[in-house]
Amino acid sequence: MSISLPLTLAVLDGMVVDVAGQTMVVPIATIVETIRPEAGDLHRLADGMTVVAVRGRFIPVVDLGHVFKFREATKTYSDLVYLLVESDHQQMWALAVDRIHDQRQVVIKGLEGNYGHVPGVAAATILGDGKVALIIDPEEAVQRTDADQPVPDHSQLKDC
Repeated sequence: MSISLPLTLAVLDGMVVDVAGQTMVVPIATIVETIRPEAGDLHRLADGMTVVAVRGRFIPVVDLGHVFKFREATKTYSDLVYLLVESDHQQMWALAVDRIHDQRQVVIKGLEGNYGHVPGVAAATILGDGKVALIIDPEEAVQRTDADQPVPDHSQLKDC
């Protein structure tokens, strides 16, 4: 019996989440915290964007299920879980997911060599049960938002 392993192996700490029935991984390094807000903490703005109030700040909500076209835009965000992520430029977003499975280390499998660049997706991984899970790039995922759900512009939001 012989086992062949690659010379280099990239491992990522990630939060395994369920998004509209799809398993995805969000890099832990980008997650500030996870929240399940009360319905009164969610506010819809005039342009259709939804924000969540967290400790005196309004943070734009980005529904990953809608961004990746797994479902239509939801009107009720109160039954979702939110991953507060921060960009390299200190901007925050609340990524809406259906459920958090767990936190684990995953082996990164690049997509660009075999498939090409997928906007919003950094790589993929094969989980212990054999399922393939996409590893998302939160900043690119936010930029994928379309006209139904405007790209959050932090300059419009003020601390309360």
